[in-house]
Amino acid sequence: MVQDDPPLSAMIGSRICHDLASPLGAIANGLELLSLSGLGKSAEMALIQDSLRGAMATLDLSRLAFGRADPGDMMDAQDLHATLAAYYASRPRLTLEWQVSGPLVRTHAQIIALICLGVERALPRGGKLRAASAHPRIEVSAFGNTLTPDLTLWDGMKFGNTPPAPDPRTAQFNMLHYCLTVQGLALDHALTEGAFTVSA
Repeated sequence: MVQDDPPLSAMIGSRICHDLASPLGAIANGLELLSLSGLGKSAEMALIQDSLRGAMATLDLSRLAFGRADPGDMMDAQDLHATLAAYYASRPRLTLEWQVSGPLVRTHAQIIALICLGVERALPRGGKLRAASAHPRIEVSAFGNTLTPDLTLWDGMKFGNTPPAPDPRTAQFNMLHYCLTVQGLALDHALTEGAFTVSA
């Protein structure tokens, strides 16, 4: 398969997310039926339910971040917030502060999601993410006692620079580089004591 075809990768990502949504939904329905029958109140069932919520939140965010975004598609900032908040709720060491409002172009929402996925890597021991946007500007910051952003990856996001070599662990950077290029956006980053900020 071609490794450097982002539109094809996005289409495949959308297809995988679509195919996974049905079985996860069926599992959720099954757990709900068990709960109604009185069989779903054990610690084991609670663990399964928590894991399912995390899986569905990850699926929703993956569909947004790595799926296909058609030109002209719109997304409300509240819906984007709900998607990201559900994802970070399953990652208790990370909290999300949201300062984005109004309707967003779907590709703009995708870039915010991808930047969040990249910036969170700077918080290996947890901390806070803050997302802010005043269209067309985007700013995502990480705050924590331990900040370890991979500046080599972020340098590759700057306009005219070479993106990182494809790697499943850092796929968000490759997709972000593509989205920024298509939208004609330049990205910058700054590391200070206690904060790492990425803006586009």
